[in-house]
Order: sequence, then C-alpha cells, then structure tokens
Amino acid sequence: MESVPHRKTRNKHYETMQGPSLPVLGSVPIIPHTFSILFRLSGPRTWVFPSFSFILGYAVGGGGLVSQIGIGIAVASLVTAATNIVNAYADRKEDATNQPQRLFWLGQIGSRQITASLVVLYSSAVVLAIYLGPLFILVLGLGILNSIFYSLPPLRFKAKPFASLASFSGALGLPFLGGLGVGGSLDLLNPMLWLLTWFMFTYGTVKNLPDYFGDMKAGIRTSATIFKNVKNAVLFSCTLLSTPFVLLVSFVSLGLLEPIYIADLALIPLFAFIILEMLKAKDAAGLEKAHTLGFFYAISFLLFTLVLTSPTVQSLVMVLGAFLWTLTVAKVSVHSRVEFRDWEKQRRKRP
Repeated sequence: MESVPHRKTRNKHYETMQGPSLPVLGSVPIIPHTFSILFRLSGPRTWVFPSFSFILGYAVGGGGLVSQIGIGIAVASLVTAATNIVNAYADRKEDATNQPQRLFWLGQIGSRQITASLVVLYSSAVVLAIYLGPLFILVLGLGILNSIFYSLPPLRFKAKPFASLASFSGALGLPFLGGLGVGGSLDLLNPMLWLLTWFMFTYGTVKNLPDYFGDMKAGIRTSATIFKNVKNAVLFSCTLLSTPFVLLVSFVSLGLLEPIYIADLALIPLFAFIILEMLKAKDAAGLEKAHTLGFFYAISFLLFTLVLTSPTVQSLVMVLGAFLWTLTVAKVSVHSRVEFRDWEKQRRKRP
C-alpha cells in the first residue's frame, strides 16, 4: 500500500463577510431606496396646494421677497409630505383594498424609518419657519397638529365625515393664513381665506370617492360612505363642488372681492367636464381617473386666482413651474396614489 507523504497545512484566516457601512439617522440606517419610497408616500403632487395658497396669502398681504416665498414653499411642502406619510401609515387597513402597493412600500422601509423621517420633516419645517416670523410659526403649529391628528388617534379627524373635510380644508386655509401672517396680520375675516377654505372643503368630497369600496369594506365613515351607494355619493360631491362659484359671485356682488375675480368663472367649462367624468365613472378606477382630473381642476382654480391677484411675470413663471411639476410627477408615476386599480390584471401582465 503506497503511503501518502504528510503535507503541512496552514490554518487559513477567513474574514467575516460584512455588509456595506450605511449612514445612520440616529439608530436608523439610511438605505438609498428608502428615499424614493418616502418620496412616493409624501404625495409630491399635493405640495402645490399649500405652497401656492401660501404664495397667494403672501401676495394679498403685500409681500414680495423671493427669499420668503422660497422658504414658505419649502415649509408648506415639508409639512404636506409629512402629512401624507402619516396618512399612508395610519390607513394600512383600508389601503389593503384601496392602494395595496402602499402596504408594500411601507413594509419595505419599516416603522422606525417612517418615524425618523417624520421627525426630520417636521423639525426642518419649524427651523425654516423662524425666518418668517412669530405669526407664521403660530399658524405652522396649528398646521402640524392638524397634519398629525387628521389621521392619527386620539382625534383622527378623518374618521368623522364633517371633521375630515374641515381638517382637509386646512390644506389651503392655513397656508393662506400663514402667508398673511408673514406680513404681520392674521385677518380671519379675509374673504379670500374663506373662499379657498370652502373650495378645499368641497374638493375633499372628490378625493374620497375612489376609496368608497375599500372604506366601506374597512368600516370607515367618510363623506362618501355615509351614502348607501356610490352613485349618491357622486351626486352629493358634484353638487357641493359647484358651491364655491356661488360663494365667489356672492363675495364679488357684495364688494368683498374685487370684480377681477369673476374671471374665475372661466373655469366652469373645465368644471363641467370633470362633473361629466365623475358621473360616467362606474368603478374605483374610473373614479380615480375623475379624481386625477379633479386635482388638475383644483390647482387650476388656485393658480388662476393667484394670477388674478398678482398679474406679474413672476406669478406666471411660478404658475408654469407648478403645472410643470405636477405633470412631471404624473408622467414619471412617483405619486403614491395609483390610478389603475385592477391589481390582478396588472399581476397577470407581468412577465
């Protein structure tokens, strides 16, 4: 039997494999894809509402500094982003039907990273607000409370139909008031404040329509689910959505608003088109499409009103920028709401 010579062997040192070192926010690691998910959940197209409501209030109050406008836009966008993230997290039950992709995104980042992001968003808004004065900070404090308790207990305004719409109307009313506050005045009787607040109150009924079936299943009471069928909910929303025009004409007739604002009636053909789309919708996907069109109508009302208030080149540039931002967000599909809701059909189409 042939012997095999003994071979000396060395003990090899094997290094333990470690993942890449990630930057951290407190004790929470920052993973690159977290930012893209949070951006989706922050509802970037909705940032236009509070941003331009602030600009409108700032213009009505006589302000004109570009630096203050920029800070106001940043604060409005940060708080709105936080509001949408809180809302997405709080609505996990109904989103299992309404927006199931949101559940996937939330699961990808986890509650700790969501909490950390909210701390950053709210605290950044407060720090920036210091440059806009004490009255603005006061309004911001109310806005943050409204932002949190719109979705979260113990108040959870959105669980009560009227309180939900009243809270939602703050998305235009409070930023406008903040814009006035930068100029040193909180005029609670300003007719434009009430026109914008009521406009957003009525628009809130539109955004509830696509979620009718999921909210009914989850037992959530909204301005839509208080009706036994979606058709009645649509009729109620269409009727209420027409009332801001009545309020506008009344304010102009009473001399509370300048006659130039009657030009907002030029949006009635667009409004009529939205109403027809809402009435033709037969399912959640159709209602979501109508809601998307309604969104563009709503920002058009706001932006057109801004141009009537301040017919300058600067206003036109900002308005064009707002439309460009909104269309870009829609084009690249980074908003958290998904218009096409046939989830099973989408899955079958995937390779």
